[in-house]
Amino acid sequence: MAASTAHRSTAAPSDGRSPEEAGLSGRAPVEVTTWLVLRRVAMRYRPYRWHTVGSGLLVLITVGMSTAAPLLLQRIIDDALPRHDTTLLAVLCGLMMALGLVGSLLGVAETALTNWTGQRVAARLRVDVYDRARAQPLRFYSEQGQAQIQARLVSDIDGIDRFLTSTVHQALSALTALVAVGIAMIILSWPLALVSLALTALLSLFNNRFARRRRLLFRQRQRLLTTVLRYVSEDLSLSGVLLGRTLRRTRTQRDRFVEVAEDIRDVTFRQRIAGMSAYTVIGVSFACVPPLIFWAYGTFTPTVSVGAVVVLVMLQTRLSQPIQSLLRLSGGVQASVVMFERVLEYLDMDAPERDVAPVRRTPAGPAEVRLRGVSCRYPGSPAPALAGVDLDFPAGSVTVVTGHTGSGKSTLGLVLAGLLSPDTGTVRVDGGSALPRAAATLIPQHTALLHGTIRDNLLFARDGVSQAELDRVLDTVRLGSLITASRHGWDTSIGENGLQLSGGERQRLGIARALLADCRLLVVDEATSALDQHTADRVTEALREHCRDKTLVLIAHRLPRLEPQDRVIVLDRGRVAEHGTHGLLSRAGGAYASLLAAQPVARPARREPPHPEPPRRAPELPLRTT
Repeated sequence: MAASTAHRSTAAPSDGRSPEEAGLSGRAPVEVTTWLVLRRVAMRYRPYRWHTVGSGLLVLITVGMSTAAPLLLQRIIDDALPRHDTTLLAVLCGLMMALGLVGSLLGVAETALTNWTGQRVAARLRVDVYDRARAQPLRFYSEQGQAQIQARLVSDIDGIDRFLTSTVHQALSALTALVAVGIAMIILSWPLALVSLALTALLSLFNNRFARRRRLLFRQRQRLLTTVLRYVSEDLSLSGVLLGRTLRRTRTQRDRFVEVAEDIRDVTFRQRIAGMSAYTVIGVSFACVPPLIFWAYGTFTPTVSVGAVVVLVMLQTRLSQPIQSLLRLSGGVQASVVMFERVLEYLDMDAPERDVAPVRRTPAGPAEVRLRGVSCRYPGSPAPALAGVDLDFPAGSVTVVTGHTGSGKSTLGLVLAGLLSPDTGTVRVDGGSALPRAAATLIPQHTALLHGTIRDNLLFARDGVSQAELDRVLDTVRLGSLITASRHGWDTSIGENGLQLSGGERQRLGIARALLADCRLLVVDEATSALDQHTADRVTEALREHCRDKTLVLIAHRLPRLEPQDRVIVLDRGRVAEHGTHGLLSRAGGAYASLLAAQPVARPARREPPHPEPPRRAPELPLRTT
């Protein structure tokens, strides 16, 4: 049961946020108050200010019409009925029906306009959170996890959507009704109106005592819902099911899910009970007001007409409805503040990466990349992944990067592809100073595939891919038989992340997609690790043939078949241990020769260059950082 209680052992900040949320932006957390939320919401509504003004006017007109109906009722009770004035009675009844009809139509129009505006604000907010999350460095995704991002994009913004289209509308209507009814009550009997308004103020203060409690409980509930999303992603995926069944830990998976589900149950119960205590007192208080009005009328104000008393009771009932609605909405506002707080944590993050850019074709020809003094260290790691790396990747070259596990090969691939900015040092492409993302494509070992068809996955590479290009890349990676063997051909669904394909087919489909990308530098990181040696050699040869007009970097633990002039880089604990050509390093007796000898099957080069250059050894001292 220890594994199932792991999420309880993590200390949470005093404000109810998880440790991940507390340190999300790298800055001291700013308290998100209701006024701050309203100010940020107002900024979001600025492009739709005239729509918002129109919606507010419709609310004022609708509430005014509903408030005028009781005043007409007073005329009916005090004038039309006692005098048997049928003409006046018909006019007043007709006006009441007309006010009800017009008010209902205006209410529909106001609801439509409010939702039209609110949906656009919510959609823009969702896109902004998506863009800000996309712009974060790679370590953000490993620290946050998929569930944290999904919770903010889906459940939190859905709650904000309800706040914008429902809560704000109800609050505005309730406030307007409160003002209108209060004015009408003051006109009829200002002493009774003052008593009702004073009671309103006292109940509002009483309700605010529970507001912070509900807010903290709601924040805790949202954090637990995020944990549920994480457990579902981990346990109910194919890999999670295989993990649980093969290790016979399905009971442990279920226990931790049951525990967090029970935690949500308990927190939700406490959250709702905290509000019900206030709502009960409020409801009882307003239920006592009508009898008090009748008692006061019969005891102290006999000069007030019967119609005025009836209307005062009706208005008081109408007054209690918006007051109770506002007090209930305060719980929804507090919950919305929590959601805004979580979303604002993403919106207020720095955006060091510019992921969304106009699509432009890259210049023709292979890219030349130079690294000088490049160092990278992951957070919490005792040693750097790369330390003072100086390397050249000439245009049109084929370079193999190898080394033992943990030597920094994949980190170097991320730097070459422009996906990871070095902590120190420079990366220059064709003599410039920008990262090579616009010129590079990375094929990772575990490629991500879309939940769609084979065609969908290949067409994702770029716009304007022809059928002839699709056929060619599948033949390049020796995957043409997958189309002919499938009943639906190119429109065969491959399942979530390609799980209906074998591991080797997934890797080759990822390679084929990358070959369609418009790039000048192709970085292949262990992309044939799931293939048998023969198929891997054929795919590597096809890659070399395809990349004759590109710079090719092969990151490999299992060395492919190389030509003598191919360049080789050996990494050891983040440093360059050796670099030179395959033909010379294989005979130099150094680190590369040892790695080559440890391969299960030796695959000699096909031909020797006429004048081989001498091997170059990296100095044993750390390279100087520029």
